[in-house]
Amino acid sequence: MIACKQVAKALAKQRYYEMPWWRKVPMFAHIKLCVMCGKYHQQVVDMQHGVKDYLEHEEAGEIEPRLHLSDDAKQRMEAALKQD
Repeated sequence: MIACKQVAKALAKQRYYEMPWWRKVPMFAHIKLCVMCGKYHQQVVDMQHGVKDYLEHEEAGEIEPRLHLSDDAKQRMEAALKQD
């Protein structure tokens, strides 16, 4: 069985879905048995999928800044910052 430290290092070093099967099998067994590694694994996988989706949308040109502050909102923020 591999250690938690090895699982965390492997997940941080490589993308999970790109790992070869011989590295996934012992990690999967450890992740299923260790609660903390299971939670960490899920967070890493969710983050990787989110980044992958973002990059795909960015390459397709579907991401653009749509939110702009009005001049009035900018002035209120500047006034609030000057008060502190």
